[in-house]
Amino acid sequence: MYFLIKPLGSSAFKWGGVSSILISGAVNTGYYEPVPAPSTIYGFLKYAYIIMGIGSDAPEFSGPYFYAKGKESEAICVHSYPSGLLCRIQGEMCLFKIKEEQFEHRIGIALDRKQKITKEGYVYMQKMLDLSFISKEILGEEPENYGVMINVLDDSAEKLKNFVGPFGGESRPAKVYSVEPEFAGGIKKKLLASPALINSISDKKAEWKCGHAEIDIFKDEGKKIIIDKISVRMLSAGFDNGKRLPMFLAIMPTVEVKDNVKRIGMYSEKGWGSVVEI
Repeated sequence: MYFLIKPLGSSAFKWGGVSSILISGAVNTGYYEPVPAPSTIYGFLKYAYIIMGIGSDAPEFSGPYFYAKGKESEAICVHSYPSGLLCRIQGEMCLFKIKEEQFEHRIGIALDRKQKITKEGYVYMQKMLDLSFISKEILGEEPENYGVMINVLDDSAEKLKNFVGPFGGESRPAKVYSVEPEFAGGIKKKLLASPALINSISDKKAEWKCGHAEIDIFKDEGKKIIIDKISVRMLSAGFDNGKRLPMFLAIMPTVEVKDNVKRIGMYSEKGWGSVVEI
């Protein structure tokens, strides 16, 4: 079943790097994306399951995707690294890039929650996005609904409807809704929607300890959209019981997956390597 995690305000989805404030000015070598990493979704779901008494761990899921719906149109988007969304709107594809001026630059002060005081020297910067504004830019109209969409493979997740919890950087509140996206139509290509954690890649063949998959650059000749580069970088699979999981080579979306599969790579039950046909 599909759920929409809708932030109740601007959100920060930081994928790595460092940001801080110096006497000489702001320093921000971090990079931010329009959707969260799968590890962020996993943490949100685990927290929700524990709080709601559903279970002690997050359910199996795929995603995240970006979703927006207005009166006239609906957009289903996959992450296009860096700082982009590849969207299918009314059966046609468009590539939307987040511009630097669309981020809200905010300064934060770290708190010591036990002593209820600020931490000395812990002043930092975050780059936040208003997903409502981004949805309007993509649709060309005011959105009636929008947010980060996931597909949860657990019937017990029905209890998550209307749950509100901390989400993304700054732990800003977000509310969970159920949605029924329309996947019919479109160009019908299988696209990598979230980073795939692998061991190696060569000649457009990704390999990991339990399998392999053929991938290729994305082309939509009709709309003249070509993502002519397969991007790879090192990413951590997240945390497990307070310990950081290993770093892996990751294929960054968006690329076309040639094999008839729904996921590729390691930790795919936690959203990594999600494949969607749109």
